[in-house]
Amino acid sequence: MASRTEVEARLRGYAHEYDHEFPSTTRVESRIIARIAITPRALEPNATKQRTWAFATSLVRELAIACVVLLLVGLLVVGVSKLRAVQQHNVPTIGVPGKSDVYFSALQFVSADEGWIALTKASVSLAGPTVLYQTADGGRSWQRQLTWDGPGPEQVRFSPDGRNGLVVGRGGVPLFRTADGGANWERVSLPPEASQVAQLYFVDAREGWVISYLNEATPGFAGVFHTTDGGLTWIQTARLDVNQVFSYGQRGGSLQGSLMFRDSSTGWFDGATYSGTDIPIVEPHLYATRDGGRSWSVQILPTTPAISLNSSNASISLPQFYNPLQGILVVTKFGGSGGSGGSGGPVLQGLYFYSTVDGGAHWTSPQALVLPGGVTFLRTLKVIDAGHWFILSDSAGIASTTDGAKHWTTIGDWPRADEHVFAIDFQDAETGWAEVIGAGTHPTLAIYRTTDGGAHWTRLSAPDIAR
Repeated sequence: MASRTEVEARLRGYAHEYDHEFPSTTRVESRIIARIAITPRALEPNATKQRTWAFATSLVRELAIACVVLLLVGLLVVGVSKLRAVQQHNVPTIGVPGKSDVYFSALQFVSADEGWIALTKASVSLAGPTVLYQTADGGRSWQRQLTWDGPGPEQVRFSPDGRNGLVVGRGGVPLFRTADGGANWERVSLPPEASQVAQLYFVDAREGWVISYLNEATPGFAGVFHTTDGGLTWIQTARLDVNQVFSYGQRGGSLQGSLMFRDSSTGWFDGATYSGTDIPIVEPHLYATRDGGRSWSVQILPTTPAISLNSSNASISLPQFYNPLQGILVVTKFGGSGGSGGSGGPVLQGLYFYSTVDGGAHWTSPQALVLPGGVTFLRTLKVIDAGHWFILSDSAGIASTTDGAKHWTTIGDWPRADEHVFAIDFQDAETGWAEVIGAGTHPTLAIYRTTDGGAHWTRLSAPDIAR
């Protein structure tokens, strides 16, 4: 007979396998899934004789309800459960080349030597297992710090001194915090009023925000929640009518998008609005707050004949700041139809970027962003300062500029032809890392490091997620 841990893990796996096809959930489903606890595997207690018949009956009843929902609705999404404080102690691991199928990862370095990487093993399910590793020697060796079953990592956020840290799963579940560099971890919960998390963002290891649909009888309202203690407590700062606040005077709005904050006051959210009668027209909009999330308004961006933001032919990224006042944001322009392989989707036409020198209050007219390899999708942009930028794109791989995007140089020469770059992170203009995935039936993970701005790369040991 399967243990409670195994049953819960299977249910979570089924839920996330359906998640990409059915992104939304009803309140009834959320309540049912909220009963399925997400427990760190390293701390799951062994079965004992104290497990009572009442517990077994309760578990069977909950599983029966969950199965009914699966049959009737065809989807499950992991809800927010009541989380308890936990601790995990470091388990040393030897740095060896990665041997596991990796589904998703998050990476952050706070110095040239100290950093963290979270990996999820895809061969089990989209929901785990996930392991957080720490390195103190620039990635030459790795130490396992935290393990859990559940949604893969979305954000790893540590303070500059590496003491205070957060690990955030997709959709904000699970959420862990540490105050001692990862020696001990505490599990914290999201606001109980949040029924479905749209976005969660932490500006540092202690202060963050959640925008979520509210668990209310009246649908269509969103709450903005704020924490200053790493998620231990949350305060609701706003209650928003999605169709009014995020519709820009049109037919309706959506919370789908990304969230970021520059500091404790100023943040942005990229949303969508809908207009038209017979065929809805989806239009991108960037919303800004300057009072810590209490109120939101449309961020007005200049337009030119080459690019217009009042139709569905553009996609707006969130701003990226390299000092308190200066930053950029990128707009992707589409046009026509056809897509790759005759898919009929919109055709990528170009990339443009806006600049600000006053903290995002005003933005310059858009400039064309011409990358190596021609028009391409921009997967990652890392801005170090006004001159030094690094990008990861579909056609160019990794490229860098030293003059603020006027000229670009392709960097990165991987020894294996079947390897492709999955993610990059740069600490400064010289030191950076690349997560490289090998092709094949069982792709492997490799980590490369550069100390000369990408001119040369050294292959490092990657943590092995196999258990």
